[in-house]
Amino acid sequence: MSEQSMPRVRAPSAASVREQINRFVELWLGAMFLKREDYAYEREQKNPFGNGLVYIAVIGIILTLAGMLGAALRYATSPTPDAIKNTVLVHLQAMPFYNALSPEAMTQFEQGFDNTWDSLGSLFVGYPTDTAGVVSLAATILTTPLGLALGWLLYGALVHLVARGWNPETSFGEMLAPLALASSPQLLNLFSVFPAVSVSGVVIALWTLVCNIVAIRVAYQTTTRRAVWGALFPILVLSVLLLILGIIAMVSFASIVRAITGGAQ
Repeated sequence: MSEQSMPRVRAPSAASVREQINRFVELWLGAMFLKREDYAYEREQKNPFGNGLVYIAVIGIILTLAGMLGAALRYATSPTPDAIKNTVLVHLQAMPFYNALSPEAMTQFEQGFDNTWDSLGSLFVGYPTDTAGVVSLAATILTTPLGLALGWLLYGALVHLVARGWNPETSFGEMLAPLALASSPQLLNLFSVFPAVSVSGVVIALWTLVCNIVAIRVAYQTTTRRAVWGALFPILVLSVLLLILGIIAMVSFASIVRAITGGAQ
């Protein structure tokens, strides 16, 4: 095949990129302010599942990049990890319980503090403090979108399980597309880029729930009451499963402790 006959792949123009960004912002604002026409627009696309997946992936990538930027800002503006560690240790050593310890116990306490800080220190400073932490932060460019996509699919599957009888003409993909828009409140986490600034997780969760209700109502063209039940059903199912797993874990732990103490006796 000659070079002249080979198809050329054209890079998207700046105007095309701006148009896509503007469309994303319009969809995001429409979803945030519960505009049903935007949810309906996504439902009626030729490939609603693909559109929804792209929307979820873009949100995940934006959140990941914002998290990296926030970590960089905290690194640039916060005291060094050693300074924070020493400050915490000094305050602990000033407490009455520390002065009551024996010299050996003080040494053990400081060793335990060092080990704990090495494992959890990044939680206190807000940015990675070792190579493993940096690698973990870099991996979020994949794990965050993937986690959002899996949660979107699982939640959507449970919604479709209970809601498909309301409108059998609505396919799984047609439901997933507007449901992807319902994840829009997650971008409120962008405020956490700035040190000491954040939006309450409760606010984000409730806003997302309301968006889910609108998305389900539009997707299945059903009543608000049914949409509320459809939005709450996955939450109830997962809560029951977590409760059962918690009970099983507690019973298993109690059995292990009983076996160990019984064996010691």
